[in-house]
Amino acid sequence: EKHGSKMAFLDGNPPERLCKPIADHILQQGGQVQINSRLQKVELNSDGTVKHFVLSNGNVVEGDAYVIATP
Repeated sequence: EKHGSKMAFLDGNPPERLCKPIADHILQQGGQVQINSRLQKVELNSDGTVKHFVLSNGNVVEGDAYVIATP
């Protein structure tokens, strides 16, 4: 919902009440959260699963699971 915080969907601002708890959980489980990273390409394995991400700065991100959040 675009205006969820205005409709009492959240009891505070979205970055603090929605995004931060999710990021904290990922970090507590040993995962990584990268912000302000531009995704250039999603490389796939022959079976269609994700092999890795290539960022616009050339870095390659590999993992067991991936979440992409874009505007």
